[in-house]
Amino acid sequence: MLAAMLAPKIAVAVALLAGCGPQLQSIRLVNRTDRAIEELYIYPTGAANHGASRGTIAPNATTQLSIPRGRIEVLAVSAKVAIDPHVTERRTASSAIELGRPIEVVFYDEANRPAGLERADVIGVSFVPDKTAPAPADPSDPPTP
Repeated sequence: MLAAMLAPKIAVAVALLAGCGPQLQSIRLVNRTDRAIEELYIYPTGAANHGASRGTIAPNATTQLSIPRGRIEVLAVSAKVAIDPHVTERRTASSAIELGRPIEVVFYDEANRPAGLERADVIGVSFVPDKTAPAPADPSDPPTP
């Protein structure tokens, strides 16, 4: 008799628990640079391991992913940038984000900030040049011995 009385309550509890898995949220990733993003990582903030890359994004293209809600880190690694004929660098861009609603993350070069980053639910993340890389040579400078 007790089992018969509890059966409907147990069924409701099981149904509620089944829907309590990690809630996924949509994140749209936009590449507003003239080179590919070759690696894209999304992982919980503070995680020691970034996991596998989530893919690539062509220049001026977008991709969309569903990610569990929470505090995440996005990390993008771009294709190499030629500083001069002998020096290249691979730039990165990253940001910590509280993912609780659909958002758009726009990756761009620091020197070319695109319009629209002030919109609600848009987060701009810039690729910053490596400050330790040598500055490009000025063609008007005489060669150094």
